[in-house]
Amino acid sequence: MRVRRGFTLIELLVVIAVIAVLIALLLPAVQQARESARRTQCRNNLKQMGLALHNYEGTHQVYPPSCILNPNLDGTAFGISYGDSLRVGHPGFGWGVCLLPFIEQTNLYRAFNLNEPCWAPVNSAPAQAKVSIFLCPSASGGSDGFNVQKQGADSRHGVPLMRSDGSLIVFSHSHYVTNAGVNQPWGRATAFCYNFDIAEPVAGAPDCVINGPFYPNSHTRVADVSDGLSNTVFLGERSSILSNNTWVGVVPSAVVSPRLDLRPWASDNNAATDLVGCHSGPDVHDHPQIIIHAPNNPFGHTDEMWGEHGPGCNVLFGDGSVRFYTAFTDGNVWTALSSRNGAEVVNSDN
Repeated sequence: MRVRRGFTLIELLVVIAVIAVLIALLLPAVQQARESARRTQCRNNLKQMGLALHNYEGTHQVYPPSCILNPNLDGTAFGISYGDSLRVGHPGFGWGVCLLPFIEQTNLYRAFNLNEPCWAPVNSAPAQAKVSIFLCPSASGGSDGFNVQKQGADSRHGVPLMRSDGSLIVFSHSHYVTNAGVNQPWGRATAFCYNFDIAEPVAGAPDCVINGPFYPNSHTRVADVSDGLSNTVFLGERSSILSNNTWVGVVPSAVVSPRLDLRPWASDNNAATDLVGCHSGPDVHDHPQIIIHAPNNPFGHTDEMWGEHGPGCNVLFGDGSVRFYTAFTDGNVWTALSSRNGAEVVNSDN
């Protein structure tokens, strides 16, 4: 008789179990390797933006502003009224548009009509263009653009902002934002939103001074960064899992809402210029409550930096270096790094 050889059911089950154990052991290593590659790509994005910022400064002798506004204009364009209580207005273009010619995106730059506001229908197509350098591959909240929003039913929700013809304003995502310093430009009284270089008196607190390198209509030169380029934060991550942000620009009456559809963030909405910027705190308008939000602060402010590389995010400094900071960063160190001219002595290893 011929004996047929084969696997018994028990042997087959043992083999399957062994394979499952091997996969379970290898999967975390594979995921870690993939995240390491994504984090490296994110660092490379910031390094390229750092080079673009220096090329822009070499051409114009100043760094680009976080956004370009004419605070003295009042009017309506395509159903959007300006300037609002924060004097957000025409044309509204953001820092990313300024950098386009310096990141090999000259054709996209030329596609914008800079004589019209950034929310104009003629700018709709370029405003939705997906630019890879502005996107972190680890961001899980979206990278295909979003509807710009206005205040919704309460301070934590937004609803789509529409033009007079009923069309939605859609902007391309950016997973990176500029640094405005310690105080928030989007929290000032109206009278002090015409010129952010003027200190705003705040009752019972120090004056509100915008001391970061980027804010509306900023004109920061290298000489203005007296703390040193290597000690001053220029850009950092803000993942779309926290809020939707853009490189395109700002729209009057817009808000930046926490992504409550993804996580139960505790933050409230912030105003339009937060679409392109962040600040470190403690903002004097929160006095006497002291709030400093280092990257990935678990509260989830929509005006902080936030990355999805574990407990922190990549941060670009003025000298072009990229470093990793976490929610465990000392608050005093973070505020010192966020100001451009505070004359602090900083040990950035904290």
